[in-house]
Amino acid sequence: MFEVDRIAAIIKPTAKMLEWLKNCSAKQEHLTLQNLRKDCIVLLIPDFEGPRQASEYIKKVYSAIFKAELLSWQIDENLWPEDRNFDLFRDWFDVEFHSLVYDVAYLEELHKIESD
Repeated sequence: MFEVDRIAAIIKPTAKMLEWLKNCSAKQEHLTLQNLRKDCIVLLIPDFEGPRQASEYIKKVYSAIFKAELLSWQIDENLWPEDRNFDLFRDWFDVEFHSLVYDVAYLEELHKIESD
């Protein structure tokens, strides 16, 4: 397998985001936290020596992540929280870091090229 020199950051919504979603849209009444956390945004971020540096990186880009998450739910922007600061981001999302990332598709492409 081809190891990617990056860290995977998985952004998982919390119960606070679920509560907000249900308050904003009747369409979300059926949604559970378990379902909400099944298919999450995965970001490839630069490789860092430890979680502290990875967390600092997320702190620099959290605003764009927050906006992308909210946009994905297609909820009227007038209903979005006005003060989307880093503390609110941390309340609404858990962030997991995974340092081993493999690109299996790259191997498949490489094998295909070699066999042609």
